[in-house]
Amino acid sequence: MSSNATKYTLLGLVVAGCAAVVAASWYTIKSLDEHILSSVEAINRSGVMRASWYPESTMPFSRDGVLHLVVINQHMRQNQNAGAVDSDDPESLRAAQEAMTEPLPAEPQKPVELFVNVSNTVLPLIVKGAATLDMSRGSMAELVKQQAIPASLPMTLTWKFTAYNQGLDMRLSMEHWMIEHPDLMVKVGAAELMLTGDLRNMLEFHYGWQGIKVNNKPATLGEMSIMPLEGNMLLRRFAGTWISPEGHMTLEGAHFSAPDANGELGKFQFDAMMDESPSETGIMLNVKHHISLSKLAINTAQDQFSMDDLSLGLNLTGLNKQGFEELAQLADAEKPDFMQMMKSLNKITTKSVRLELSPSHMKLNKAMVTASGKLETLPFEVEQLMRASAADTPHPFKYMVQGDFTLSAEPKAVSGLSAEWQQQISALQQQGFIKSDNKGLTSNLLLRGGEVTANGKVVPLNEFNTQQE
Repeated sequence: MSSNATKYTLLGLVVAGCAAVVAASWYTIKSLDEHILSSVEAINRSGVMRASWYPESTMPFSRDGVLHLVVINQHMRQNQNAGAVDSDDPESLRAAQEAMTEPLPAEPQKPVELFVNVSNTVLPLIVKGAATLDMSRGSMAELVKQQAIPASLPMTLTWKFTAYNQGLDMRLSMEHWMIEHPDLMVKVGAAELMLTGDLRNMLEFHYGWQGIKVNNKPATLGEMSIMPLEGNMLLRRFAGTWISPEGHMTLEGAHFSAPDANGELGKFQFDAMMDESPSETGIMLNVKHHISLSKLAINTAQDQFSMDDLSLGLNLTGLNKQGFEELAQLADAEKPDFMQMMKSLNKITTKSVRLELSPSHMKLNKAMVTASGKLETLPFEVEQLMRASAADTPHPFKYMVQGDFTLSAEPKAVSGLSAEWQQQISALQQQGFIKSDNKGLTSNLLLRGGEVTANGKVVPLNEFNTQQE
């Protein structure tokens, strides 16, 4: 009896295991089919692209097909946004007639068409897949025919998704390739993009590219090169939506040369960071950005421009986290609660939010230029703004924002500028907006009650806007 019971128990476990595998596979395939359809619908709602999915294999453990993507150009977007013509509405007829009389572009814009071959292998709660561009169809075929790219582009997208923990590992890899013509050679470096993490909470995006080099033949006609680029970005779920609290990018440089001009871009770095700080009214979000550039030089027959050691910081502080989270959640609702939105906005506006230009500097034509300043909101409630608008107060928000900005430059910074720029600066000096002494130029700008002053003199913004129009 015990031997038979053991056999039946083992058989039951095997059957249960097989049933679990089948159920897990069915669930994974069903989820994958739903994800493909929802992704296509999301692309079609974006207004940027149109997508169609053509399945080629619906076997129990595979989902293969072709994804057709069309990048919407301006003409297509106008047609998409155009409403139906109402023959009984003179305004509708007039708009349609005006559209019909508009001249057609000299060269009709062709939409960018991409055909992507997709294959998926489905295992219990796991999907592995790969995608490649079809170089024989659409816009890629035209580029191959024009010899702008090779007939076989060494680029592949692969992914692995685990349903039980929403884990994602996606990689786009491209090997180096080149195109050579009698008068031109293009060398494109290898590249890789990686997206890893889980779709419930956090993703990490890493990218790197070895750059590109374009050489004319003969070399005296010019060349262009972009040096290696690399970076990373952190993505987190924040109140139901994705935000990037941290990002870094480094470009090693670039340069170009032509018979009548040449230019050089030195090492460029960008860093962004979001952190939190406690306050009496709750947690505040602070966003910090920093840009640095070692060199930018442009030389032409008419002008020479040189900038070195650029350091620019921009910080946003004092943003109430709870109010920001509530607004993000309300934005996803089909029918946002207006009163709740007002309360959430008040959590942000009743405390000062500051946008600060941290002490920044650069060398312009080998002379030092420095800048600092801030723009901040005065505490107010949204109801105040609405009441002021109802009372026809002109631009009521300007009374709730104030700021100051200081700019200084050594004398040589101006002497190296073009004659046109020097004339404009000279005119501002005569009006008193810029002060000049043996140390250089300075200007102190203040924004108070919607009025801007420079060195104590009112800047006539209305006259400036009229001239611009």
